[in-house]
Amino acid sequence: MHGMICKALEGYVRTTHGDGIWDQACRDAGIKTRSFETVHEYPDEKFDRVLMSVAGTLGRRIAVLMEDMGMWVVTHPPLAPVRRLFRFSGETLISSRDTMNALNVSPEKRNSLRSDEPGAYVVRSTWVSEGGGPLLCGVLQALADEYGALVLLEVLSSQRIDGIWHDETQVQVVQEDFQAPSSFQLGQVT
Repeated sequence: MHGMICKALEGYVRTTHGDGIWDQACRDAGIKTRSFETVHEYPDEKFDRVLMSVAGTLGRRIAVLMEDMGMWVVTHPPLAPVRRLFRFSGETLISSRDTMNALNVSPEKRNSLRSDEPGAYVVRSTWVSEGGGPLLCGVLQALADEYGALVLLEVLSSQRIDGIWHDETQVQVVQEDFQAPSSFQLGQVT
């Protein structure tokens, strides 16, 4: 698992629930180190153990935990560069979606975006760990809020096949200009 994902889980738990919850979850998962490094790779099993332990410690389902983490990654003020990266991909939620879909260069095409009708699409994605679809829902909900759009999001399916999670997430853009978007200027950090 990429250290960036592991560090995001750590940051979310520490910021939202406190260092004590994070330390308890690491102890329960049998993890000796209490901090992840963003640039390192970690065994997938290590992330999975910590994720399950955090969910158990908080008494929350993994899907709910991961969706909240997805929203946190986009909205937490110290992570403003993540927000800016997403906002740089398009002026509206729909144009942003088209840009991100164009960047899917995976030769296996395991990640895809299928448009069923204008304003509705299904994102197919693969993940090493459980909770990727809900994480994506959290990110997309925060981005919709950022762009001022009203959306309905639902994980349609999540299946583990040959050790890989395959998720389908439905996105329905109800109204793209539901409210004024958050301010954004390319050359200015806010």
